[in-house]
Amino acid sequence: MKNIFLFIVLYTSTYTLKAQDSTRTKLLYGFNNAYYLTAPTGWVMDSESGKEEGFTAVLYPEGSTWSGGKTVMYTTFANYDSTKNETLKDFIKSDSIRFKQNSHNPTISRQKSINLGKNKDAIVYSYIDHDNKNHDLVAYIGEKKGVTMIVITSLDKNGCINNYSKFQSLVRSYRFLTDKVNIRIGK
Repeated sequence: MKNIFLFIVLYTSTYTLKAQDSTRTKLLYGFNNAYYLTAPTGWVMDSESGKEEGFTAVLYPEGSTWSGGKTVMYTTFANYDSTKNETLKDFIKSDSIRFKQNSHNPTISRQKSINLGKNKDAIVYSYIDHDNKNHDLVAYIGEKKGVTMIVITSLDKNGCINNYSKFQSLVRSYRFLTDKVNIRIGK
């Protein structure tokens, strides 16, 4: 039987959790990334349900489920393509091209950025697939080795509008810890 060891080397300042947020705040990690997010009040953060889809964590309103929610959120991290010296701007452009290729009647628009403090913003785009009636807001947060994405997705426009303050709260709770994460599996 294999034991799993997780080593996270933290070279940045520690993030102090507020007592009232400790049950809603999770450390999320993967290759080249470790960050904290705090679920908005009334939402559940689940780091298991979205794994098969490649999501670091998924969020849904209390009383709902990831698969059954009309409006849900998720987060994931994507590494830059180092062979192309990819930047945040390049990544967003590629993401928008992929969306256009996979949608029949798309609308893409830049939205107001969300300030994260310390001279850092999350760049927000709206992606609407009119034929499939799917509405997404994607917050892109550039880091040294990749991009953290925080997404709210809904089966109707009002889902994103009515839950925008929850999305904004989730994005503003983001605290990047380190890109020096070493996950080793061994005996």
